[in-house]
Amino acid sequence: MTPIVSSTFDIVHWFLQRGELSHVYVSPLKLQRLLYLAQATYAGQHDGAPLMPSILVVSEVGPLEPNIYRAIEHEPPKVSVRDLPEGIMDFVESIWQKYGSRQIDDLNRHVMRDRAFKEAGITHGLQAIIGLDAMHRHHKPSPKAVAPEKIPEKLPDEIPDFIADIITAARDEARHAKDAEHATADGGDKPAAAWIPGLAAGE
Repeated sequence: MTPIVSSTFDIVHWFLQRGELSHVYVSPLKLQRLLYLAQATYAGQHDGAPLMPSILVVSEVGPLEPNIYRAIEHEPPKVSVRDLPEGIMDFVESIWQKYGSRQIDDLNRHVMRDRAFKEAGITHGLQAIIGLDAMHRHHKPSPKAVAPEKIPEKLPDEIPDFIADIITAARDEARHAKDAEHATADGGDKPAAAWIPGLAAGE
């Protein structure tokens, strides 16, 4: 499958600038975590399609894009970059919102438990490529709960009592999940500066 982004450095550049905007230091290792989670999440949501032309491998410290790691190990790379394609901005922003502010120790634990990473390591060992198919299988979005409004309040009289109880419980659980989602929702995305490609106000 064809990657949506033509160069991984475009994603690298975006995450580094997003970190500067948020006053969050994106170390080389933290960047690796963000790259892996972006690639794996995108593959999970898009039938195994790659976000970027990267090969991520198993290492003792978690999944790594080894070429990028060496390129930025000591300082940000001096390479030409392009704006991210239209339609990708919301996706990479969602990755940042979910993982960008998390401490590196927390991110390390998270990726070391990642099932696609663990599967590749167990099957093939260190330096094994973590395949897009594994990312797709292990990062597919969970089925969403049925919205409460989809479950009728009044149930037909012919439904047996035990089935009616199950349906009522499902309706209550769905309402509870929806209420919890609203209660824990973030207070809204912070505006991004115009100097981040594609994040200028009004774009």
